Amino acid sequence: MKKLFLLQAFWGLIILLGISSCNTGYRTDIQHLLSPAALPYIKNCKLIQVSSSDTSGGNEDRISIAPGKNVTVFDAEGPGMIVRMWFAIDSRDPYFLRRIVIRIYWDDETKPSVEVPIGDFFGCGFKHNQYSTQYLSMTSGGYVCYFPMPFERAARIEIANDTRQEVNGFLYQVDYQKFEGALETDVAYFHAQWNRSIRTNYDSNYVMLNAEGKGHLVGVNLNVQSYDGALGFLEGDDMIYVDGEKRPAVHGTGTEDFFSGGWYFNSGAFTSPYSGLIYKNDTLGQIAAYRFFIMDPIPFKKNIKVTIEHGHGNQDIADYSSTVYWYQMEPHKPFPSFPIAGQRIPLRIVKPARMFEAEKLQFRLEGLKSRIMDMSDDGPEWGANKQILIESRDKSSFGLPINGLKEPVYDMNLYYSKGPDYGNADIFVNNIKAGTISGYSPHILPSGKVTLTGLRTLTGSVDIRFVVTGKNALSKGYFVGLDGVSMEPQRNYIGEWYILGPFPNPRKIGSNRRGLDSVYLPESKIDLMMDYHGASAKPIRWSYAETPENGCLSLADKINPHELVVTYALTYIYSPDTRKTTLFVGSDDGSKVFFNGEEVYRFLGERVAEPDQAEIEVTMKPGWNKLLLKIENNFGAYSFYARLINTGNKLVVSANQNLEPEKKK
Repeated sequence: MKKLFLLQAFWGLIILLGISSCNTGYRTDIQHLLSPAALPYIKNCKLIQVSSSDTSGGNEDRISIAPGKNVTVFDAEGPGMIVRMWFAIDSRDPYFLRRIVIRIYWDDETKPSVEVPIGDFFGCGFKHNQYSTQYLSMTSGGYVCYFPMPFERAARIEIANDTRQEVNGFLYQVDYQKFEGALETDVAYFHAQWNRSIRTNYDSNYVMLNAEGKGHLVGVNLNVQSYDGALGFLEGDDMIYVDGEKRPAVHGTGTEDFFSGGWYFNSGAFTSPYSGLIYKNDTLGQIAAYRFFIMDPIPFKKNIKVTIEHGHGNQDIADYSSTVYWYQMEPHKPFPSFPIAGQRIPLRIVKPARMFEAEKLQFRLEGLKSRIMDMSDDGPEWGANKQILIESRDKSSFGLPINGLKEPVYDMNLYYSKGPDYGNADIFVNNIKAGTISGYSPHILPSGKVTLTGLRTLTGSVDIRFVVTGKNALSKGYFVGLDGVSMEPQRNYIGEWYILGPFPNPRKIGSNRRGLDSVYLPESKIDLMMDYHGASAKPIRWSYAETPENGCLSLADKINPHELVVTYALTYIYSPDTRKTTLFVGSDDGSKVFFNGEEVYRFLGERVAEPDQAEIEVTMKPGWNKLLLKIENNFGAYSFYARLINTGNKLVVSANQNLEPEKKK
């Protein structure tokens, strides 16, 4: 009996030691591989490299990838862990960073755990731009990843060539550590997912990731292209939601802050081991930035949703694309359908977010045929991924009326395409020649625009006429491809004001400030010669200010102090009769508009001032009408825009209503 007890105890100890060895040994192996402190310790694994080396002994250390084909560059049995990937790519496609895709599959997966355009995976989808971090780098022609990627049974890496030509050379090295035993049960698998929103013309946050399962977030890469080139100062808070909570577990203070930039992204790249700016192009309005959560990973037990505002309050329209890196236990939620190659490439030309889509307009075809074409695979620039193709002939013509225009003068941009069977055409607007289309290109391209400035619309419409004049000798036809027309009003801003401030804008609770709703004396009494009591210790008076040509009247250099304050702007408008007109304002930050003593508009919140952020219908009375703006500022920039529609130039604007209207004209 004693011998039986000792035997049972012996085998129990052996089993316990075996379990302990299994549970701690391989975890220790992973820790010994990853921790610099364990660098001197013996490694209980074997490093194996899979590469494109020329096994014949020559120097052709590369593979080629035919257009439209996938190749497997790594296929290994586990247990093991990928510890380094290095690629170099020789492709003649100018957009190969977005058209070549990396996909990684773990164990017996049929759906990838990593699916990202290769440029974005390594940091920048716009261009190869050298930078270096602990986990991802773009070197002098190379692409490097040091994210550890453990796997139990198998791992497979595929490269997809979605360009329209052969990748002449794809060089690769994939290093992995081969383990002798099973991974521990709490070792999670590496994942990476790409997402894009070509036009963030919606009022909700841009969503980078919506994953389900158990794991932790370790990195975010964001590429943004502006529609107006203004990316030097990005607003928009990051908000990360964990396990279904309604309030974000992480709520940041701004896009630059999220990437450790602070205040603004300067003209040069800055990098650190965990965050930085990889690339910035002011001409194209592009940035690429990264943030790794290494010391501060964000765990989730059920799900995680990673979002960011596109501008404060989601007011900016731009092209957002992102790659998110995380670890989680399998299985993972299948990724959304991956965009086709044409919808992944960067914007080659930037079109306004709001324009008349050509396929929705009523053309006068004059006997010609037309068809709507799906342009999805040709690029992301076409509005709604469509264009209208007019099957025109030599010397033929067709028309396009644009109706319902409210303002007296516009600048017009007409966006057209080029293609292998497109012809040339002259464009006339209201019988005035506006420009010429040269339509030939060996490939379909979103070519550009024809612009006409100072276009008067006395009848509320314009008439566009196309006259085909011939074609390039290489072109197969005379077709005309049209994407859309934008009509931008010529803005004549209110030119002069009296400014009074600062008045207090006190904090109530946190960001809740009472200044905009506090009634100060200028709302009931206007006296240009009177001293008012404002936020400073000294008396303040109205001061005259003229609006610069760009329409942005800065208060930051006219009001001191200019943060946590409220300022009034006063002017008068003379009307010969009773009439309705439209007033447009934009403000940084909140604002109220009083017209003839009545509040007609308010905006409570923070934003960067832009033209025409609010459209306000007002009724003029005969004689002088008082326009009073109340502009709030919290921190930073402080400015406003204001203009009105002056049909027939009947209205006269003056900061001093005592002047005769005839003299002001």
